[in-house]
Amino acid sequence: MRTHFLLLSFAMLQVGVSQSTLTIEVELNQPDAGGTVRIALCPTMQAYDSEKGCQVLSKPASEKVVRIEVSDIKEGSYAIKAFHDVNDSGEMDFNLFGIPKEPYGFSNNATATISAPKFEQAAFVVKKGANKTRFRMRG
Repeated sequence: MRTHFLLLSFAMLQVGVSQSTLTIEVELNQPDAGGTVRIALCPTMQAYDSEKGCQVLSKPASEKVVRIEVSDIKEGSYAIKAFHDVNDSGEMDFNLFGIPKEPYGFSNNATATISAPKFEQAAFVVKKGANKTRFRMRG
């Protein structure tokens, strides 16, 4: 009987634990170009700087606003780097001067000057429950 009570109590605790989710909305500046939106969702400054440890997500660029759902995400600070892979090459294309040839964007609409904005500029907080972040592509 005691074992059943403990199992029931544990099950009730599990039901009460809320999962965090994140909806990422990316507003395209070239929605008719086709291709794929590619995102690096980074949980730390080190991951953001190196892109190692980031969750890589992608979705076809078939609408003006591309929505990507992330379920069961841990609470904390995150920053996003994204680009619109118009030619579906799997990587960002640059011209001879190192300037991106494809649209790109960062969470918080952080702006890039000579390089990507710092983690702190692009960072947003994921809390318990449903979360949403939205930014637009540039370039």
